Amino acid sequence: MLRIHFTSEDLRRITLAEDTDPLWDVLLSLHVLQEGRELTYGEWWRRTRQVKVADMRLLLSLTPPQGYSPDFLTPGRGNGPLEEQLDWLLSTPTPRFREELSYFNDKQPNSASIRALLDGGAPMLRRLGNAITEYHHAGIAPYKRMLRPHLQADHARRLQALADGGVDRLLNELHPDVVWEPPVLCVLDYVEHDVHLEGRGIVLLPSAFCRRHPITLRDTDLPPLLCFPVQPPVGWLPRVRADDAPEHEPVVALLGRTRAYVLEQVARPTTTTELAQRLGISLAMASRHAAVLRNAGLVDSRRDGNTVFHHITALGRALLNGRSFS
Repeated sequence: MLRIHFTSEDLRRITLAEDTDPLWDVLLSLHVLQEGRELTYGEWWRRTRQVKVADMRLLLSLTPPQGYSPDFLTPGRGNGPLEEQLDWLLSTPTPRFREELSYFNDKQPNSASIRALLDGGAPMLRRLGNAITEYHHAGIAPYKRMLRPHLQADHARRLQALADGGVDRLLNELHPDVVWEPPVLCVLDYVEHDVHLEGRGIVLLPSAFCRRHPITLRDTDLPPLLCFPVQPPVGWLPRVRADDAPEHEPVVALLGRTRAYVLEQVARPTTTTELAQRLGISLAMASRHAAVLRNAGLVDSRRDGNTVFHHITALGRALLNGRSFS
């Protein structure tokens, strides 16, 4: 479990970042890229896997989807453009650079790329910087415009929580895996790790590529930061051909456009009213579409009091992902 210990001064020095951080997005999106195609990021995953980045193996070796990655990879706190943050990365003091890489190498042994970084000094660090730049231009920058509305909506919601209920509500509603027990913020399902803020405050940093639960830095002497997930909805990135012309969607051909859209929307439990509002159709029509998908085994519908929640089944998820199902 991660435990972040606040003082009264820290509660006055919480910063809710308005935008994502370029190097945190690089790190976390590389996690997504290695974990495999899934519903929300499926089209991004398909496109990004096709791009050619020099020294991609070096990037992947430093960013395993589980466990530690060196803190020097993420020097920012949402407070600088990519170029400025790369300067910070490339200026990492040699003792810190070697200590973090050595610690990482102990956790991920037998990596030729890590040994090359340890032995190569400044030239290898510059190669890493070039690889990050290439990857960011291919895998992050083209999608910022499409992700920005979701990030802005999340930021506005959290500011409203702060205005309505103060810091307690902001921290309580940060994420389902976060428990605020003043003066300690706990992140469940995390390695044993304690961070004592000691009056330094903390930056709460959103990322559209952060998954599962919020994460922080290993080095507790670095400026405190907690990066938390803002997962975009299914369908945030429409499927397209390589030439960016709309492709013929097999799911649309099979189900029809409206029902295919309903199937995407219920990747998370969704009420009939929410479906009707999103599609601009009547409640009766939304209920009928959900019933057809339920009868086909693609959707499961369950009642909670007076409300019916619809949720995609494993078969429906496989259909959307374009995978065979067995």
